[in-house]
Amino acid sequence: MAPPYEFSDAHKESFRALAASVSFVGVCALMFAGLSAVFALGEVYLGFVPNGLATALAAAVYGVMAWWMVSAGRSLSAMVRTKGQDVERLMEAVVQLRRLFGLARVVIILLAMLVTIGGALVVWCNLVVERGGKCFGGLG
Repeated sequence: MAPPYEFSDAHKESFRALAASVSFVGVCALMFAGLSAVFALGEVYLGFVPNGLATALAAAVYGVMAWWMVSAGRSLSAMVRTKGQDVERLMEAVVQLRRLFGLARVVIILLAMLVTIGGALVVWCNLVVERGGKCFGGLG
């Protein structure tokens, strides 16, 4: 049986720096998600329920992404500290990063679709109003 792969000290230093950056960004993102959740509660309390729900949803998605960042940073840190488990720890980090970037891809696609649809509705509404019509049953 082959001995487990071990990264060189120079490689581990690169992974250590990456782990520190990923963990820092993850912790900051967790705090931002928590603050967003507080704002969501405030919006609901003030009667802006749809806004509060949207903010809560965004906070939840951001919190999940932040947790995956923190987990990836921990796995990279563990890889730097341990001997004989480099590949296993690296793959743990890769799983968390794949989740993070997979969700980010979905969020970006959804936001691009919303912006495109919203822009088309604004253009359409302006054309209707210019011709003397009413947009969305009375707006305009």
